[in-house]
Amino acid sequence: MAQRIATRALQTRLYSASVGTSASPATALPASQLVVAKARNGIQVATEENDSSLSRVVCAVKAGSRYEDSQQRGVTHCLRVTADLTQRQTRTFRLVRELQQMGGSITCTTSREHILYTLEVPRQLVGSALPLLTGAAFNQSFRPWEIGDSLPRLEYELLALSEQPDKRVVEKAHEAAYRQSGLGRSLYAPYFQVGQFSSDMLKEYVGKYFTSDRISFAGSGLDHSLLLDAANNLEVKASEVPAQPAARYHGGEIREETEDLLAYSMLVGEGASCTGSDVMAFAALEQLLGAAPQIRWASNVTSNRMNAALTQKTSEPFNVQSFNVNYSDSGIFGVSAVTVPENSDVVIKTAVEQLRALADTPVDAVALQGAKNRVKATIAFQEECPSDIVYSRAIQLLTKGSLTDLKSTLSAVDAVTAADVQQAAKKTLSSKLSLVSIGEIENVPYVADL
Repeated sequence: MAQRIATRALQTRLYSASVGTSASPATALPASQLVVAKARNGIQVATEENDSSLSRVVCAVKAGSRYEDSQQRGVTHCLRVTADLTQRQTRTFRLVRELQQMGGSITCTTSREHILYTLEVPRQLVGSALPLLTGAAFNQSFRPWEIGDSLPRLEYELLALSEQPDKRVVEKAHEAAYRQSGLGRSLYAPYFQVGQFSSDMLKEYVGKYFTSDRISFAGSGLDHSLLLDAANNLEVKASEVPAQPAARYHGGEIREETEDLLAYSMLVGEGASCTGSDVMAFAALEQLLGAAPQIRWASNVTSNRMNAALTQKTSEPFNVQSFNVNYSDSGIFGVSAVTVPENSDVVIKTAVEQLRALADTPVDAVALQGAKNRVKATIAFQEECPSDIVYSRAIQLLTKGSLTDLKSTLSAVDAVTAADVQQAAKKTLSSKLSLVSIGEIENVPYVADL
């Protein structure tokens, strides 16, 4: 997921120079309260008052790159880099200055399905900062000369992407899996579109997709009425966009030979959507096949089947782990690998062997329980991060229309059986596999040979 930080003030901690002579009696904080409501215009709002000294608000809009048409490719990338431009009532200088004075920040993040605007500010100033957040999302002027001034930033991000094959291989994997439409659209604008984004194009896209039924707010550390009033005061129309068909997985192959000294590969097949009944089975399969280690720099040969198998076959360096991404109506699952060129063939084929083994034979109870424990730990750790919580709630409101509590999520993980995991592996292998390789790829096998 790519992001642009509009401004972030210098953060400091100040400590008292003297020590109090007596400690005040400890008082228990009231239990946090989560409130979910719908504004008069149809916008969904979720707020948790947790007595935090920092207020966080996420405004999510279902307008990610999958909704771009062929004439608008990269428009969401342009919206991301222009998030701090002049608003109808606030110039860029005033926006930056006021956020600095408040000690807050506004961040714009885009994914294939959503554009998210995130506000972080001291709680006593959140009422003054909310208009800046809604202005950045819904009241931009898109002045042509300011858009032109933002092009160097866009070009810089594209140049940085060209030097990061690990990110390019993910973008290309989506293109191979879904082709050049829908979820196959990249998070980054194509080079030929640089300089082609006009004020009218941005206004048209915002007017079409920034509608009441495609917007949600989630916040923590503030009073619910503040966020609900902000949503009620937004002048947004109802959506006139017809329902779009579900994303369709196709499969394919993309090979890009470059001067890189390593081979970057990604092999994926059809996975689970985030609303599918098999989403937790794929999460367990991800851990069984070989997710990233829980301990930094660990060799991870105990729970990572691919690592355990490859250490018996090669002494050359490699990095291989499972890849699992879930969208509202589709998903992809597979393996990501970085290898020295002469090692590419054995790494990719070994990964496929391990996935086939999981599809052919039910996993034993001990290994399955370990995988489910790691899935639950990952979910629980995310629940401890305040920014991840509000981000997840905003997305859930748009995807499911409601919020799922942690207890229900962990129960769904516990319900996964060995047969569920086996069926998930079979689903991926029965689809047409997609293989993307970048770098020195002479020894990377073709997908037809797998």
